[in-house]
Amino acid sequence: MATVGGSQVLLPAERRLGSLEAAAAYVSRLLTLPAVVEAVGSVVPPSLRQRRGATRAHWEPPGVIALPVPEHGEPWALRETVLLHELAHHVGETTGRCRGHRAPFPAVVLLLAEAALGAEAGFALRVEYGSLDVEVGTL
Repeated sequence: MATVGGSQVLLPAERRLGSLEAAAAYVSRLLTLPAVVEAVGSVVPPSLRQRRGATRAHWEPPGVIALPVPEHGEPWALRETVLLHELAHHVGETTGRCRGHRAPFPAVVLLLAEAALGAEAGFALRVEYGSLDVEVGTL
């Protein structure tokens, strides 16, 4: 339970994935969800690769998500929120809807978060965007 905008909301637990292969399967499934296909059309899933260094994840053209997967320690990047963020870059860039983090990138993140995590997560993210004066934009 979390308090979001004065309301008690039950948010789902964040998925943690154990490998790049599991993360790739997750993003591929997410891109086939009806809400995603309806909003952005068919999107070819990105490739996932291990990234050197342990502090950043990123998306790179033409369609690769690079994630740090340390040999020892916490694989922090193999979790749902990181994947949703990087997948939003992939969707935005490959469909020509957005570049970088400016609107409508937040709208793509919202779309993916709601499709993957449900309406409550979308509500929480909208409230957070509002509190930070984030320009969300539209798809």
